Amino acid sequence: MKNDEEKFFIGIDLGWKEKKTTGVCILGAKDYCENCKDIFGKNIFKTINPFLEKTKVIAIDAPLTKGKGKGKFRLYEKFLSTKIFRQEKVTPIPPALMPKLSNFAEELVKKLEKKGFVRDLNLIETFSTLIKKISKEEIFLKDCPCQTENQKSALICAKIALLHSEFKTRYLGYKDGFLFLPALSFWKKEWRQKFYETWKGRDRLKYHHLITNIFIK
Repeated sequence: MKNDEEKFFIGIDLGWKEKKTTGVCILGAKDYCENCKDIFGKNIFKTINPFLEKTKVIAIDAPLTKGKGKGKFRLYEKFLSTKIFRQEKVTPIPPALMPKLSNFAEELVKKLEKKGFVRDLNLIETFSTLIKKISKEEIFLKDCPCQTENQKSALICAKIALLHSEFKTRYLGYKDGFLFLPALSFWKKEWRQKFYETWKGRDRLKYHHLITNIFIK
């Protein structure tokens, strides 16, 4: 039991390097989440480094990879740009439209890889805006101590990191990048149906390589 209590799960809502817009949440560290705060992006590694040795999973809300071509769109981003997601305003911003943040995320990933973290294994990309829309609010934000939206997003990321360690996340993506979301049991009923219908009605030729295990219980 003691060993479990010493494990951490880090959630990061990555912001600009020179602005105080990065939210960090660390679950498992005593009282830390209740004192979570927004920090300057440039201080992110300094902030999380003391916890990394005992951290099981890190989940980051930021593009950790880039797609090919002019737009740098990844395949899962193209899928999440279809009608239903646009209408619900949960379409991700592709790396090409925020190059500084994307490059900063890439820099952070390289540092974390040197610490032994492996992308798509215990270093995962998530999307808190979509998770807030599709999930039951009481699961991720009940009794939330966070003071800002950045902190709330970081808390969601940290809980996704925890769920990932328990094999309760699912993926959507391709070799150009994977997005990790909570298992279907955490979704609102209407979003289970919306997502299923959108997936079923996707352009099979355009999304031939896109894979997911969201529908596996």
